Amino acid sequence: MSTRGFAVGNGVVADGCGLFLDRGAVLVRNGRIVEVGDVASIRSRLREGEEFCDVGGRLVLPGFFNPHHHLYSFFAVGLAPLGATPDFAAILERLWWPLDDVLDVPTLRLSALLGLCDALRHGVTTVFDHSASMSCVRGSLDILADAFRSLGMKGLVCYEMSDRADGPKSPYGKGVGAHGVRGHAEENLDFWRRHRDDPLVRGAFGLHANFTLGEETLAWVRQVKPEEMPIHIHCGEDETDLRFCRDLGYAGPVDRLRRFDLLDVRSLLAHLVHVSDEDLAHLECSRSVAIWNPESNANNGVGCLNRKKLSRCVLGTDGMSCDMVQTLRSACLLGEGSREDFRELGRIFFTESRDVLRRFFPDVGGLEPGRRADLTVLEYLPLTPVTAANLPGHLIYGAKNGRAFLTVGDGRILFRNGRVTLLDEEALLPEAMAASRALGERFSRRA
Repeated sequence: MSTRGFAVGNGVVADGCGLFLDRGAVLVRNGRIVEVGDVASIRSRLREGEEFCDVGGRLVLPGFFNPHHHLYSFFAVGLAPLGATPDFAAILERLWWPLDDVLDVPTLRLSALLGLCDALRHGVTTVFDHSASMSCVRGSLDILADAFRSLGMKGLVCYEMSDRADGPKSPYGKGVGAHGVRGHAEENLDFWRRHRDDPLVRGAFGLHANFTLGEETLAWVRQVKPEEMPIHIHCGEDETDLRFCRDLGYAGPVDRLRRFDLLDVRSLLAHLVHVSDEDLAHLECSRSVAIWNPESNANNGVGCLNRKKLSRCVLGTDGMSCDMVQTLRSACLLGEGSREDFRELGRIFFTESRDVLRRFFPDVGGLEPGRRADLTVLEYLPLTPVTAANLPGHLIYGAKNGRAFLTVGDGRILFRNGRVTLLDEEALLPEAMAASRALGERFSRRA
C-alpha cells in the first residue's frame, strides 16, 4: 500500500448519512482518511509532492458495496439456455448449472479479474461473491482472492454448496456426498480459517438454496461450521424454495435456517421474495442481512421483495452487473417510480450498506477520518443543485449509472482516466476472448 498522500475534491462530498459539503475535499494518507473539509482547508494541508485530484464539481461518495454478486457469470453474456426456460428451475437447470459445470481454472480466473475491473469502472470497492464452479472446486476461492488482491479491492468470498453435485440424492440430494458437498464445505472452511483477519479478502460458508440442500446436509453443516463463520445463501428467491421448506414442516426458508442454527446478524440472505410472515419475523429478530436484487428478480420473473415488511435491506446485483447506481435506479423504476420515497432509497443505498459492510470489515465504510479510504467519484457532472435530500434523485435520474471518474480503495487510486491502474486489462483481452469461445463450446456440448 502506497503511503504517499493525496486529496480528492472540488466537488460535492457526501456520504448519504449526514455528511454533505457543496464544495469539499477528502485528504488521504497511509491508506486512511485524514480529514474531510472545504477545498481551501484541504489544499492547505497538502505536503510537498502530494497531489490534489480535482474532480471538477462531480460527486465524491464512499466506495460502493455489492453484497451479492456472481463473478463466475462474467462470460455468460450471449449464452442461450439449453432448452426452454418456462420457470425458475428450468433457468437453473438449462443455463446456470451447465455453465458452472464447465468452468475451468483459467476461465474462473479471467471471470474474476475482468469482473472486478468492471466493478472498479463503476465505483465499486467491495464485493461479496457467491461462486460456483463444479469442475474446479478446490482452490477456487484462492483464485478469487488473488484477483481481489491484484486489483486492490476488498471482498467476502464463498463457494456455493449444493447437493446437486451428488446426483440422485435429495430433490437434488438428501445426503452428504463425498465428492459434492463435503468438497464444497472443505473449500469454504479452509479458506475462512486462513483468512479470518485478512484486511482485503475474507470467507463465508456458501450455500446455494434451501431446495438444493437436504436435511442431512444442513444438519452436517450445523456440525462443521464454526459459530462465528457467516453464511451466504439464496433464500426464498422462487416459490420452489418456500414450497420445499413447507413440505418439510417449516414455516419457510428463513425458519428452516433458524432451526439449523444458521441465522444470525452476519447471515447474508439474498432475495427473500417468497417467504412467510413467520420467516420475516425471524429475519427481524436475528437482524440477518436481507439483500434485495431487483434486476435479477425481474429477469427471472420470480416477483418482488416486499420492502414494506422489512425494516432494513441492502441492494445487490446477483451477477446481473457490477453497477450499483443502475441497480438503485432499477429498484426505483421497478418499484413505485416517482412515488418512491427517495429518503428511504437513500437510506438503503447509503446507510444500510455502510452498516452491513462494517459487520464484516469494521474499519471500512463512510468518510469519517480514520477509516480506510474507499472513495467513488462518479463521471456524472450535476448541472442542477445537489442537496443532501435530493442526492438519491441525482443518482437515479441524473447519473443513471455508476460510471466512475475515479475510484479509490484503501487509499490507492484503483481506477482513473478510464483505466484500471494496478492491472493491464487490455493485455487480458485476447486470452479472455479465447477462453470465452472455449467455454461456449463446452457449454453447447451439454445440450
